[in-house]
Amino acid sequence: MKNDKEKKKLTTDMKIFIAVVSVIVVIIAVAIVYLAMPKDVAKVNNGRVTADEFKFYYYQNLAYFLPLSGQIADQEALINYVKQLSLTQAVETEYLLQEAQKNGFTVDNSEINEQWKTTEDNIVKSAKENNVSVNEFCKKVFGIGLNKFKTIFKDGYIAQKYREQIINGITADEADLKAYYEENKELFDYASVRHILIKCEREAEESVADEKRKKAQEILERVNNGEDFAELAKEFSEDDGSKDTGGIYQVRQNGQFVPEFEDWAFSHNPGDTGIVRSDYGFHVMKLDDIYNTYESQVESIALEYKTNKYQTAMNEALTNGEYNVEIKEGYDEF
Repeated sequence: MKNDKEKKKLTTDMKIFIAVVSVIVVIIAVAIVYLAMPKDVAKVNNGRVTADEFKFYYYQNLAYFLPLSGQIADQEALINYVKQLSLTQAVETEYLLQEAQKNGFTVDNSEINEQWKTTEDNIVKSAKENNVSVNEFCKKVFGIGLNKFKTIFKDGYIAQKYREQIINGITADEADLKAYYEENKELFDYASVRHILIKCEREAEESVADEKRKKAQEILERVNNGEDFAELAKEFSEDDGSKDTGGIYQVRQNGQFVPEFEDWAFSHNPGDTGIVRSDYGFHVMKLDDIYNTYESQVESIALEYKTNKYQTAMNEALTNGEYNVEIKEGYDEF
């Protein structure tokens, strides 16, 4: 079974979802309608994946993907993908918990309780801000009540720590890492770019475009004169996604950004500034740094390589008969 790459720790994930709760609550209220659902959704050896565990992952993934749903034509396919991803994550967690127990791996209770307290404090604060009870808040955001969430959270934390131990224990020599990098450069190479957007439609009248271009040029001159880019972005940028974070993006050559943006980022040197026009308008640009060599990213490459090895081994364990995985009918009946 294929799992999405984990980029953040469980506690960090919780903070992200809690931070956008006002959006999530509305999304989930509209997107989810309960039908019949079995008590357990899967069996992993002698262990089980409960419906509550599945819902926990489902709500998180739904909250992440639904804001992107407007860019995806096949909404049903998106929801089915979210269900499959959630099931995979729940099964992997159960697999890791069983492996951890079999190999005598434990996490100190004080560490788990400390992580839980941080998460619980955030939940209590957010529930109060949204004028709902803590239990109601948890059900709306995580699909389950506080007590069930606490159990699943702690199991997930143990599974995550055991996963990290496995990955850290995988060895890799430099030749393998360099070969992996060359085969997957598009995953690693990126430019750290700042921009300030002055919106202007392609079809705008020439007089309007000239006015917008002039404004961008004036901002560029202020950048070149040494003024703080982040402050200028906060004051002038019309890109709500970056204006309050210094205008910064990590740009890869994978089509995520408009071609003019990507082309500029990968054809300049750190410290360079300039103006780019795209379908969105005029971008006042500054290249902070570029990471397109093995040496500049060796730690990320090593982690990705080891994670890939771990994922392959886990997939084999779950498909070669070493672990008996049985998916129950009706697990996805939302």
